[in-house]
Amino acid sequence: MGGADRVNRRLFASLTFRIFLILLFLFPLLGASSPALAQEKDAFWSFLFEVRKLIEENYAGDMDVYTLEEGAIRGMLESLGDPYTEYLSPRDIKAYRKALEQEYIGVGLIFKEEGGNFTIIGVVPSSPAARQGLRPGGVLVKVDGQAVKGRTVEEVQGLLQGEVGSEVNLEIAWPWEGVPKTFVLKREPLRQQVVRAEVLDGELGYLSLTSFPSWVPLEVARALSDFKSQRVKGIILDLRGNSGGYLQAALEVASLFLPPGVPVAQVVNKAGQVEILRSAGPGLDLPVVVLVDEGTASAAELLAGALQDVGIAYVVGTRTYGKGSIQSIIPLSNGGALKLTTGFYLTPAGRQIEARGLRPDKEIEGREEQLRYARKLLLKQERPAA
Repeated sequence: MGGADRVNRRLFASLTFRIFLILLFLFPLLGASSPALAQEKDAFWSFLFEVRKLIEENYAGDMDVYTLEEGAIRGMLESLGDPYTEYLSPRDIKAYRKALEQEYIGVGLIFKEEGGNFTIIGVVPSSPAARQGLRPGGVLVKVDGQAVKGRTVEEVQGLLQGEVGSEVNLEIAWPWEGVPKTFVLKREPLRQQVVRAEVLDGELGYLSLTSFPSWVPLEVARALSDFKSQRVKGIILDLRGNSGGYLQAALEVASLFLPPGVPVAQVVNKAGQVEILRSAGPGLDLPVVVLVDEGTASAAELLAGALQDVGIAYVVGTRTYGKGSIQSIIPLSNGGALKLTTGFYLTPAGRQIEARGLRPDKEIEGREEQLRYARKLLLKQERPAA
């Protein structure tokens, strides 16, 4: 019994210490310096310990102290009522960073599901699939001997992904070939295609961005350089469906369009202090039309708002999502992190984005109609009234 008590005391000490570390971060951010909050702190700890003790002494089911600890943390954060603030466990933080970076482990096949069949519609350049000569049009039949027909997209993606360096056996059939072929591919770290660039009408650069991982500014710079060498007369920047990503990545992309020193956004912290984020340049000397919709959010709204306010671009589409909050990742002692809202950003002209979104200069419904209007606008090189 004495040994069990010592274990419980050690677990309780660990719980207390970890919660203390979390609150050490939280209190400055949530106004811990106020006298009222300081006076309530002792009562808070007393009540928390009371509940913890009652659970430990009376709960008849199985109890894991670390699960209890995480539950307390999640409960505190959920009580803030902020959908973007959350606790990320050590496992969660790894998945979160991979999602932001748009990275995965696979073989490089892009497919769509129709009628239970999975047709290859694209192959990631330089991927294992590309090196094996796989091309669009084939139908994925089996993965490691398992038939894929009738499965969900998520199930097939799960079969294709795995550990780096592991092999996967694919059976693929092309309509113009009588017998399916078998390929053995080795899985590698890959990046999603978030940048798409092409020349339209022989003279317009079309640049689509679907998110803002840390590496996207380099790809955008490369695309803009290619457009310049092809002497395009204008740029269509498509941010429709772009849910955001890293703030720094959006700032660097904005710098490719805006001259040095020009404001990109205003960042307001908890204390109401304002920091002006500015372009590092070099800027772009071409007319730009930005396409947006209700799926354009966060960092994508920051970019669109900056180009619109500074007068570099004409914005076409529908009102954007309206996420102007900034989340900071605060590391914790257990390897996890707090994803905490620590500020809000405004456009260079001071327009609020949070819960309001951006209003386009020209509101148009329909993706094809929006793109058609952007092309017409740039080819005419004139800007009608909004």
